[in-house]
Parts: sequence; structure tokens; C-alpha cells
Amino acid sequence: MTDAVRDRDGLRYAVALIEIQGGLVGLWAFLHDLIQTGASVPLTLLPGVLFIVLVLAASVVAGVALWQDRRLGYTLSVPVQLAQVVWFVSAGLTVRISASGWLLADVFLRAPAAGGLVVGWQFDAARKSGYALSLAPREDFTLALNLIALVILVWLGIRLRGLLPFRRVR
Repeated sequence: MTDAVRDRDGLRYAVALIEIQGGLVGLWAFLHDLIQTGASVPLTLLPGVLFIVLVLAASVVAGVALWQDRRLGYTLSVPVQLAQVVWFVSAGLTVRISASGWLLADVFLRAPAAGGLVVGWQFDAARKSGYALSLAPREDFTLALNLIALVILVWLGIRLRGLLPFRRVR
């Protein structure tokens, strides 16, 4: 086995583990939250809840397929990662999906209620939840870019480009 193949497989296994673990952590947190709230999810949040569960479950499926180096793993990982790239907190809605489970790396733009703009970054290696969805009012507005999902998307784009059937070398 060549070094290039080993390196490529190492990245594939790393992304697969991130997706499997992140999806499982998120689904576990979701079930825990559902039990704690007594399944009293407001009707207006139901589509968002279903979307989050779908993304987290798809993350597990994509990770398993990636581990097995199946095309489905690469193609399913794209929408899973796209759903995680941007997250926000606003006056009436908070949405965040993170199937990286234990790792958070973001750059963000925050507009505090007191005025002004804050540009910053955050890195957290001890995540406890894979999602956030809320209608609770917030005073700050935050728009963030999930760097882990972005890096995985770039890697997926490179891999998918090389896997397309019409890209054969003569």
C-alpha cells in the first residue's frame, strides 16, 4: 500500500469517525432532551426537530458508508455537512446542528444588543450536544461558520471530483 493511499484512507476514517460519533452523540442528546421535556415540542418547531433528527441519523449512515469506502458515504456526507456549515442565533430563532460531536471550531459575527459588531472565533473540545433549536428570545444576533464542516466539505469535493466516472486517466 502506498503512502498516498494510506493518507487518503486515514482522512476517510477520521471523517467517518467524526460523522458516526457526532451523529450518535446528537441523537443521544436529542433522546435525552425529549425525555426531559416529556415530548412537549411546540408544533412550530416540529419541522426543525425532524430536520435535525434526519441530519444526525444521516450523519451516522454516511459515516458507516465512508468507513466502508462506499460512494454513498461521500455523496450523503455532502448534504450532512452543508446542514452544519452555517448556524445562527437571532431574536426569535436559534438553529445549530453539529455532527462533529466532541469538537467545535467556528468563526462568528455577533451583534450584541448594546450595539457594535464582534468578530471572533471559538474552539471547544468538550461538546455535549449535537444540536440547538429554540424559539426563546435572544438579545444578541450571531452568525457563524462551522470550520470543521467546511474543511470536510472541501475534502469531500476533492474526493468526489476524483471519483466521478468521466474523470478517467488515459
